[in-house]
Amino acid sequence: MDLTLWTIVIAIGALAIGGLSKGVLGVGLPMVATPILSMFAPIPDVVAVTYFPILVSNLYQALAGGHLAIMARRFAPMMLVTVMATPVGTYSLVRLSPGTVSILLGLAVAFFAAASLARPTLRVSPRWERPVSIAAGAIGGFFGGMVLIGGPAVIMLMVALHLKKEEFIGAMGLVYLSMLIPAGVSLVGFGVLSTQHIVPGLISLIPVGLALVLGQWVRGRIDEDRFRKVLLVSMVVIGLNLIRRGIF
Repeated sequence: MDLTLWTIVIAIGALAIGGLSKGVLGVGLPMVATPILSMFAPIPDVVAVTYFPILVSNLYQALAGGHLAIMARRFAPMMLVTVMATPVGTYSLVRLSPGTVSILLGLAVAFFAAASLARPTLRVSPRWERPVSIAAGAIGGFFGGMVLIGGPAVIMLMVALHLKKEEFIGAMGLVYLSMLIPAGVSLVGFGVLSTQHIVPGLISLIPVGLALVLGQWVRGRIDEDRFRKVLLVSMVVIGLNLIRRGIF
């Protein structure tokens, strides 16, 4: 990455906006930061650096939610599938061409953002919760291992289950951890994450952490729906641009 003043400002801004989204909505850090940063650096390096703040923020979210044991029992099969699918995604990251990874990343971000904007009325009955959650875990694990964006399928499942806000935030943090821990092992094993990424990764904790705390503070003080819509529209544009870059 060419560390000009302009790219440093954009990088800090991307991490901060991602942290703010994480604090306000409980999701959004990798979906915001990774696509923006990948415009200025190779996607494997972006994944390696952002791994640190994504891991720490989800660990905090899972522990702070207050529903750790209940959510762990409920979504245990889903998390097991997520763990198994994650190395497949990391293997794809190192084997596929940068253009193909960019297209897949763009598709995941744009599709999720557009689907969330449409706000479809989804509901999963208790009878179908386990098979649907297993499918969501497989998709989430694959994209989580590839670009640390395992959220789209998982988020749509959690919305369809109509979890309460704090249950949603705690469950997302827990499921993300089931993806991030094996993802870290895979990233190191496949040579994506190395010692050169440790310092920038730890530094990236600062803007993310500050913005996360700010986001939690403003969660009940701003129009959450408006913030969500602005963020999702931006993600659609960024996702489409990644697809364009991958094709051309």
